[in-house]
Order: sequence, then C-alpha cells, then structure tokens
Amino acid sequence: MLAVGLAQSSCVGAPAPTGAAAWIWADGPGADPGRPASYVLLRDFDLPAAPEEAARLFVAADREYAVHLNGHQIARGAFRRGEPIDEFQVAHLLHEGSNRLTIEARTPHGDGGVLAGIELDDGSMPVVTDGEWRFTEAWDPRLVKGELPLADAAPALRPVRVWGRPPVGRWGRVSRGDLRKPDQIWRSAGPWRIVRVTASPGLEIRPWMRSSHRVDFGREVTGVLELEFRPGRADAHRELRICLDGDCERRPLVLTSGRPAWRDSDRRSFDTVIVTGVPGLRMVRARR
Repeated sequence: MLAVGLAQSSCVGAPAPTGAAAWIWADGPGADPGRPASYVLLRDFDLPAAPEEAARLFVAADREYAVHLNGHQIARGAFRRGEPIDEFQVAHLLHEGSNRLTIEARTPHGDGGVLAGIELDDGSMPVVTDGEWRFTEAWDPRLVKGELPLADAAPALRPVRVWGRPPVGRWGRVSRGDLRKPDQIWRSAGPWRIVRVTASPGLEIRPWMRSSHRVDFGREVTGVLELEFRPGRADAHRELRICLDGDCERRPLVLTSGRPAWRDSDRRSFDTVIVTGVPGLRMVRARR
C-alpha cells in the first residue's frame, strides 16, 4: 500500500509546508506489514545559537508517536487522516551546539511513517526527517537523553527507509496545524494530577490468567492511560481493552522493547482496563 503513489512527489508544483521533510520508517525484516511494532528514531542536529523567538516542532506519525527533545518528552499523538499535523513550541528546549530529536513510533500493523521537523522563526529548518536519521528497536534512556553519542551507539542503530516527501503514499498532502501553547505540551514530569489506581477506592486487580489483569477504577475517569511493568518477551501477544460502562475498545498493545512503561496517545474516558500479555504489570494509572 505504501508503494502506491510514491511517484506523486515528482509531480508536486508548490513546495510542501513541511519543507524537505520526508516520510520515514524503520527498514529491515522487523518492519513487516501486519506485525505490531515499535521503533525509536533519532537524529542529532546543530544550532549556532539558542533561538530567541519561536521554534516550531511539526510532527505526524502513522499510527502513534511520542517525541523527546534533548531528553524532554514533550508531545504525543496519533495519525488523523485529513487533519493538520501536530505543531508545538519548543524554543525553550533548544540550545547552542548539538541537539537530539527522538521519536518513539508505534504501529499495530507493521508498516508506517513518521514526518517531522523543527522550523525556526526565520523559516529555516535545522532538522527534518530524511535519510540521515537512524532507528533502533530497543529503548535506551542514554540515547533519548543525549548522554550516549550516536557514534558510540552506531552498532545498534540502522538507517531508516525513506518513503518520500508529501504528497506520497497513503498520506497524500499534509497541512500544518496551529501552534500549541507551552502549557498544552505534555510532559512526563509536568504538574498533572495523577490518579494512582493502587490507592483508588474500589480498585480491583485480579489475574485471570498468568499474564492477564483486570483493573477496575471503581468510577469513570478521563485522562491518558499509563502502564508500568517489567519488560517481558518481545514476541509475546499483548492486548489492551479500555472499557466504559461495559463497552470495551479492544486493540493490540504495542510496547517498545526494553522500555518498562507505556502511555496512550490520546485522552480517553474509562472505568475498567484489561491488560493481557504483560505478566509483570506493576502500575496502571490515568494522567489528567
């Protein structure tokens, strides 16, 4: 499916609003269609000085993404066909010299795409998704935080596959969205009210099987679902059911290898969560 329309990019008259950014994805045998997968894509880029004005991060990923910039997790989201791609203010996180942009991308169906870049106030784009990016299937906090030079991690990193610039493949043309205010950027350590289900009234966690848990919040909650667990086998079948008043949304639970946490890409309302295939489940919570 992704090959359909690849030639469209040569027929574009007006430049794309995302500049030279191309849709990229992991390459190799692990990126087979139909296989749930998660990857960490990353790239270093240099700035002669920290931006004094706005710096806009634009990003889209099919199906879900979480973005880290210089070790700060600043944004999350999911692909929405036909809607403008996400855009965030990130000037306060950029600095003179080397910067690292990292995108955690998840998909339940194997193949996918990531399109991203940073645009400075003068219209220049010091970093966009292109063939210079690298990816890994394993989560390494040192890589995300920029503590490990890419040259030292080279044996674990592989070149990405470049699908092409918009319009291309199933994504077609793209448009830029509205700039999010800084207080709309999601941060793992931000001032959010946290519902810790281990202390919630009416909480019920009981194993149905060795690797299946039902988590009852005892009431309806609205927020971003988060799981914490002990990393398990990479080839295990995992499933997540998010339920409200007995109506459950059922979908694959795609985890990043080596990362002991999972966060949903959207806010949802639910009263019960059923997690299958994660025997080391430690914590389930909703972040508001």
